[in-house]
Amino acid sequence: MIMKKLLLFALCALLVISMIGCSPESEKALAEETLTGVAKGHNGNITVSVTKKGDKITAVEILEENETPDIARPAFEQIPAAIVKANSTAVDAISGATVTSKAIMNAVNNALDPESYPAPEKETNNKSANKPAPVSATKVFQGFGIANNARIGPGKDNTDTQVYSINQVFANVLFDEEGKILSLYVDQLEVATPNYDGEGMPHFSGFPGQGGYNNDENHDGKIDGKTPDTEDHFISEVNSWETKRDRGENYQMGVGTWSDQMDAYQDLFVGKTVEEVEEWFAKYTSDINGRPLKPDSKNEEDLAKYEALSEEEKNMLADTVTGATMSLNDAHGNIIEAIKKSFENAVAVNLSIE
Repeated sequence: MIMKKLLLFALCALLVISMIGCSPESEKALAEETLTGVAKGHNGNITVSVTKKGDKITAVEILEENETPDIARPAFEQIPAAIVKANSTAVDAISGATVTSKAIMNAVNNALDPESYPAPEKETNNKSANKPAPVSATKVFQGFGIANNARIGPGKDNTDTQVYSINQVFANVLFDEEGKILSLYVDQLEVATPNYDGEGMPHFSGFPGQGGYNNDENHDGKIDGKTPDTEDHFISEVNSWETKRDRGENYQMGVGTWSDQMDAYQDLFVGKTVEEVEEWFAKYTSDINGRPLKPDSKNEEDLAKYEALSEEEKNMLADTVTGATMSLNDAHGNIIEAIKKSFENAVAVNLSIE
C-alpha cells in the first residue's frame, strides 16, 4: 500500500512538472524571435537582425550597410560573433573600425530596446549626410594654391627604361577673417611616361621630334614599342589628361576612390586654420610617408608616435582612417603645401549685391 502511494505521488509530481514545462509562459520564454535594429555608421545607417531565444542572443546578422569595405570588414566579421558569445553588446570595438563597431552594437541595442536606443530619425546612407555643418563669415577670402613635384618613378619598365611622373595638386579654399577654412576643394593631376603599366594613368610621351617614348600599350608590364612621334599624338595625349577626380570610380584605392578619401580630408579640415592643418598633419601622420598613423604600424617611430596619443586622439584617428588612408604629402603630391599656398594667395571676395 505504501509503495502504491509513493508511486502515485511520483506520478502526480511528474504531471505537475510536465504541465509547468508546457505552460504558455514557458513556451514563450523559449520561443525564438527575430528583431531588427538600426544605428548610424560612418557612411550611413547600419541595419541588423537579432535573433533571440528567451533572454539569449543566438544570432546577429548585418542586413544593410554602406561602410568602406576594407576598413569595416573586421568589425562586420568579429563584432556580431562577439555579441552572441557575450550575450551582450558590451564588447570591445575593433581597432581601426571604431565607428562601425559601435554602430553594430547600437543597432543591436536598438533592436532589443528601441525606447532606450532609438533609431536615427532619417536614413543617412549618402555622402552629403557626412558633410560638416555649414559655416558662415562676415568676410570671405578666396585662395588658390598649386603644389608641383616631379618624380623619378614609379620604377622602370622591362627594358630598364626609367618611368617618370609629374604631380600637381590644386587647392581652392575659402577662408574667414580669422583664417579658418570655410570651404575646401582639392584635386590633383598625375601624369606619367607611357611605359608605366598602371591602367588609367594619364601619359606624356614628350614633345614632338624626340622619337617618342617606350609604350606599354596594354598595361601588362611589357613594352610594345614607341609612342607616335607626331604633333597629333602630342595634342591628343594632352587633351586626354584627367585629374584624379575626373577619373572617378576608375581610381580605386584601399578605402573607396581618391575622391572619397579627399572628401573625407576636406571635411576634417573645415573650421581649421592652415596652421592647425599643418599641426594636425605633423601630429597624426607618419613622418615616413605622410599617411595617418595606425596602431599596427611596423615602423617603430610611427608606432611610438601613435602610442603617445591619448585615447580620445586615437579614437579620432580611427574614425579618420575609416574614410581616408592616403598620404597628404609624399612623392605622389603635397596636398598640405597646396592648401598652405592657397592661404598665401588669398584675396578678399566682394559678396555685396546691388
